[in-house]
Parts: sequence; structure tokens; C-alpha cells
Amino acid sequence: MADSSKITRIVSIGDPGDTQQQISAALTSQPDFQLVDVLASFERLTRDIGASAPDIIMMDHQLGGEPTLDIIDDIAQQYPDAAIIAILKESDPVEIQQVMMAGARGFIIQPFTQISLLSTLRRVSELEGRREKAAAGSQFTAAEKARPIHSIAVYSPRGGAGTTTVATNLAISLMERTGQQVLLVDGKLSFGHLDVMLNIRTQNSIADLLPHASGLDDALIHDVVVRHSSGLSVLMSPSNLQVAQGIRPDDLYSVYMQLLKKFDLIVIDAGSALTENTVTLLDAADKIILLATPDLATLHDISRFVQLSRTLAYSPDKFLYVLNREGMLGGVKTQDINSALHQPIFTKIPEDTGNPLRSINRGIPLVIRYPRSPASKAINDLSNRLLDMTTTELVDAFPDSTSSPQQDQLLVSSQLG
Repeated sequence: MADSSKITRIVSIGDPGDTQQQISAALTSQPDFQLVDVLASFERLTRDIGASAPDIIMMDHQLGGEPTLDIIDDIAQQYPDAAIIAILKESDPVEIQQVMMAGARGFIIQPFTQISLLSTLRRVSELEGRREKAAAGSQFTAAEKARPIHSIAVYSPRGGAGTTTVATNLAISLMERTGQQVLLVDGKLSFGHLDVMLNIRTQNSIADLLPHASGLDDALIHDVVVRHSSGLSVLMSPSNLQVAQGIRPDDLYSVYMQLLKKFDLIVIDAGSALTENTVTLLDAADKIILLATPDLATLHDISRFVQLSRTLAYSPDKFLYVLNREGMLGGVKTQDINSALHQPIFTKIPEDTGNPLRSINRGIPLVIRYPRSPASKAINDLSNRLLDMTTTELVDAFPDSTSSPQQDQLLVSSQLG
């Protein structure tokens, strides 16, 4: 965690108005933040930023009535030690990707509350603290320890890659192989499909846990989490879209950390949308399975996402590249996929004509309905390999810090209110 005694210097850039007033009001009484300058003109912008020596730059979506995407790109190159937070007027995945690719290390969506703003600033500050610790080098190596993987997110930036199918069957496979308590979380909060995949009918969802995010008890979790006939525990997404859209990243993260204490393994169907809540779940997971299919569009999107992830301080070993539907008719050859991704493929799930679709339509997971199918065997092999893996965490590396190892894995870009 970042040094709590350090005052974080902030420069805010944008047109005069309510947003700048809100930022100023939020920071006035905060001893750990100092608003050192407010810039509202292109003139002398670079010089003024340099003179202010900010730790964080808040960049509104427009300056002088013009978009600020190019400015973010320029400032990120000229001041790499200053973390840029982009203020966006709406949660547009394309715009989010553009500002992150330009060099922003966080973003927040208008309208936002002062609480959301301060949470964003603190988390970005903590991210920069982690960067500094990583740059310090080997002096912290002795304070690392290996532990088994506790959580896995299945994600693809391209829709239709099969994240729900893989996440569902992987969770069941892990449960069968370990005999442990495994929780499958529907991270596709607005349009989840676990109910269809598992033939589950319930009104319970993660939204029922959010009011109790700071302290979930066993009885409440037992009432909300659904027990599938296989023995798998499932946490559904809300069926009401308005409820889903009201879920805040802070609350989602708090619930996730509480659930991590209650279950041995958590598998998250993170879907394909790049939203603030998706990034929250990706940040918190020990490993991210990046699911690809053998088509150029998916490979292109994965490459772009990996570039974006570098601004989120993800280590390269957080990703596991999994090729789904290998050998599908007309697909890109596997050797060409390796070249396109510039990364080794962790495992391959072959094209299994008909069986996955039949299992979905019947609401019976593939590894249960067709355990000997090529895809089921590949998912079971993936499960075995994951169980052999470990991840590392810092232990007592910073005696002055009061944070736990899990808290030191704070969200990188879930600071979106």
C-alpha cells in the first residue's frame, strides 16, 4: 500500500464548471491529497504541469470544448511518473479502451460522487505505490511466498468466445477433482447466462449481498448462493437490468473479498464487456484465462487487451492463454495463433461439434452430460494444470503497513463510481 504519510499532489485539467468544482470540494478537507493546480487552457499546459510536479493528473473528457484523448497520449509520454485518471461522460467500452491505450491508469464515469472520486484517487495512488515497490527490485523477494490459486477469471474481449461454457465446466471439474467448496460467480452482471447453462431458476443474486458488503455472514451467503445438483455453488447475476447497472465496483470488490474467505476456489465468468465491474473482478483474480477462438477478430482484440493490461500493472504471468474451438472449420491454424499472440498457448480446447450446444440447450454442463467428449477431456486437463499452479503474494514485506496480502491486491482500475 502506498505510504499513508505522503501527500498526493493532484492537477485537474478540464473546462470550468461543475466537475472542477466537485473535484475541488472533495479534496479541500483531505489531508492526504493536495489540489496543486486547475488548468483550463491549452496554453502553457505542458509547462504548468511540469511546474506543479503532480502525482496524479485528473483529465476531463474535454478541454476548450475539444476531446482530450490526444492530450492524454501526449502527457502520458512526457510525464510517465504521473498517473492520469480520465473523466468520461459515459461508460462506453470503446472510449474506455481508447483512454487506457493512450496511457490513462484509471478512469471514472460522470456523474460521480465525492466518495467515488476519493476512492478512485486512493486506489490509483496505491497502484503507483505498488509500481514503486516493484521497481525497488530484489530487496522484497524474500518476503514473497507461494500459495495455491484461489480465484480464476475467464475472460475474452471478443463476444462469443465461450467464456460461460468454459467457466461453468471448469468450476465443476475443479470441484470434482478437489472435493472442495467451489463457487461459480456470474460476472456478466447485466446479461449473465449461468441460469440457462445450469438450468437454475432463482431470484437470488449478488445484488442481495451488496447491502452487507462489509461483513457477510454464513447464513446470508447460504440463502443467496444457489446449490446446483452437481454440488457446485453458484452466485447469479441480477435478472433486473436496472439493479445490475447500479452495482458499484467498491461494493462488488468488498463482496468478492468476503466470499474469498468462505470458499476454497472461485471461478468467475467475466464475459467480454470491458466495464468498471469487469475490471474489478479481473484485478481481484489470481489468474485470468484469456479465451481465444481461432479467428482474426478475436486474436486482434486479445492483442489490444494485453496492451491495455500493461497500464493496469498486471504481471505477464497473470494471464493464461487458452484456445477454444481449436480446429473449427475455416479457423486460423494453431501455429499462426502462437505467432499472432506472441505468447504460448496454455492449453487448447478442441472443436466439439454439437455437444456443447446440446448441453447448453438441455441445461446440463458438458463435463457431466458428455464426460468423454474431446472438449470435456480438455477442460479436465485444464483443471488439473491449474491445480498444480501457485501464485505469489507479499508477506510482512512492509512492516509499517497494516494491509493484508489480499488488500495489497487492490483494484487497479475498478475505481469507477
